[in-house]
Amino acid sequence: MRVLVVTTWFPSDSRPGEAPFNLEHVRAIALRHDVRVIHVRLGGTAAPATETYHGIRVRRVSFSPKRPAQALKALGEIRRAVRSADILHTMAYSSVLVMALANAFFRVPWVHTEHWSGVTDPARTGGLWLRLAWLRRLLRLPDKLTGVTTQLTEVLARFGRPGATSVVPCVVENSSPITAAPFGDTVELVAVGGLVPGKRPLLAVETLAWLVAHGHPAHLTWLGTGPLASETEELAGRLEVSDSLTLAGSLPLRQVFDHLAAGDLFFLPTAHENFLTSAAEALSAGRAVVVPASGGYRDYVDDGNGELVEEATPAAFGAAILRAVERFREVDPHTLAEPIRARFSLETVGAAFDALYRDLTASR
Repeated sequence: MRVLVVTTWFPSDSRPGEAPFNLEHVRAIALRHDVRVIHVRLGGTAAPATETYHGIRVRRVSFSPKRPAQALKALGEIRRAVRSADILHTMAYSSVLVMALANAFFRVPWVHTEHWSGVTDPARTGGLWLRLAWLRRLLRLPDKLTGVTTQLTEVLARFGRPGATSVVPCVVENSSPITAAPFGDTVELVAVGGLVPGKRPLLAVETLAWLVAHGHPAHLTWLGTGPLASETEELAGRLEVSDSLTLAGSLPLRQVFDHLAAGDLFFLPTAHENFLTSAAEALSAGRAVVVPASGGYRDYVDDGNGELVEEATPAAFGAAILRAVERFREVDPHTLAEPIRARFSLETVGAAFDALYRDLTASR
């Protein structure tokens, strides 16, 4: 089938970290279908451009209220592209808003995929979205809705058409050899995420200090950048664990997997997540995870591959890390990695979207 993906979130050479999960979903769809992407750059003013990005045909158009003529031209281009498609597939909530504006009563089957935690809990996102969250009612426009977790899909079901929702997870591809964790005298912890309030890097440093203060040598490598970098380093200095903390910055995925393989456990005291791709990546590397007992990642994190922590305190996370060391020290890493690699592969996710498309077109 000819699948048109319209999304306001999509990576580029200048912003490779912008929604890589959407690129992976597109790659999964492309295993069976002819896919092209229209990337709508909200607030952008650059001229339209066409390129092949990671093997995918991408048309990038700008949409800004500051340039109404350009915005109207972009909407017209989207309408024309929809008419020549067999399936319209939007990704990211704001893409639904764009299609609501572009809607010319087209009859093409419409699938929408959502990843954004703001749909699940607008209060956590705050700002203007807290006042505009009623616009989630527009999720009734697509014929089918998919969320990357059960938690997200349950929220989508409140706003979508009856029986329209299903879970299609993120893609996690890891072809690296599966190796045993070192588990030496020092517990090697790896975190992946932005140094931002929602990921709670300061709590991670406090947990590190709790471990050291209680006689358990530990080291935390944090992969990611953000506005809390200086504050994180300053806190580590005050708590006298600077030598136990490495802020490695943002790295290509291949190097992320290398760091995960060199560590003992994945640890991220994040405040709220949907899928939490980095935890799935850690499991795909054969590393157990220590995370809060909240979030959509409970679809795949359980007692068999991690510690789900109820209380967000240094003592609770520290104790969970120590339990994980004892529980997973002798566990074959293949038992952690192989189920994740199979469940979230390009092939498995692509097959799920294919089944959804075929069911939708057959019912027309």
